[in-house]
Amino acid sequence: MKFPLGQEIYKKTPAPLVNLKELISWFRLEKFNGLLMGETSNIITEILVYDGKIPKAFTERNGEVLAEDCSAIEIFINDYLARVSSLSLFSYDKELITPILILYFSTPNILHEETYLFVPERLIDESRKENTLSHILIEDLEDKVHFLFYNGIFKGYYSEKDGVIREDLNFLFELFNKGNTFVSFYQTSIKDFERLDVSSLKFSFIEDEINKWVERLLEYVNFIIGYYDEHGMHVENLNRVLEGLNILFNSLVCLDNKFIIKREIIGSYDEIENEIVELIKRINKELSDLWGKKFVYQKYIQGYKSFMEKYKNDKVIMELLDRINPENIEF
Repeated sequence: MKFPLGQEIYKKTPAPLVNLKELISWFRLEKFNGLLMGETSNIITEILVYDGKIPKAFTERNGEVLAEDCSAIEIFINDYLARVSSLSLFSYDKELITPILILYFSTPNILHEETYLFVPERLIDESRKENTLSHILIEDLEDKVHFLFYNGIFKGYYSEKDGVIREDLNFLFELFNKGNTFVSFYQTSIKDFERLDVSSLKFSFIEDEINKWVERLLEYVNFIIGYYDEHGMHVENLNRVLEGLNILFNSLVCLDNKFIIKREIIGSYDEIENEIVELIKRINKELSDLWGKKFVYQKYIQGYKSFMEKYKNDKVIMELLDRINPENIEF
């Protein structure tokens, strides 16, 4: 196990029983921290989830790494689509996952040195410093054991043999006394960790579907803006209505009176949909102050029906329109 198992949510559930698209959306919505694992035969894919995003993934067979990151996720997806895998999900305390991540996204202070060169008490004292994240890795030919510290507090250790999180720090001394073992040590301040480039991997077709879904939502917003413009109803500064939105403010920009994506939108279906609704509400509020609520409401319904008629054979659009209907929009 490259990663610890954490608290079990479900274990070895057949792939056909899991809606992966909704699960990934839920990760984003809940800012989930944990481990998603797919198993088929003797092959295991471990996908680390941090704050709703995917920073790291491995596919292993009997402890041997077969694939990493995007290649590992591709194996996971293919097994899922073939309905031959079982899925397990485990959650982490966020304070556990950050010291795991520094192993992959920071420079080691000590890298694979023989343990007899170091005093374990000194490493522990160093790891107990406040405002730091620390990761001590002890390995031999048989196993790798990870000791994790957050803000100077010991959060537990796990062995790659079983992935079970344990809390006995004295085991570190046992490993040092074992002989023929090697130590690596990673440490960074919490503040510096926040500046690390922790990348986010993609779930191939699932991520593509989310992006297409966002584009269709924006297509509707831009249609409504264009419909208002045709009737002489203009919003002076459309960029201003984005201010304060958690996701769209940093992801959209308005050019030629249309919203376009300037940065990839990372969020759940519900989050994005709620912000799109809020965006339309703000546009209608701006216009209502000038034209009156009743008039703007009439034009919005006309624009909504016009768009619905244009795309009446598009199932995706019709589903979106059912969610973003005039009853959900305030004026």
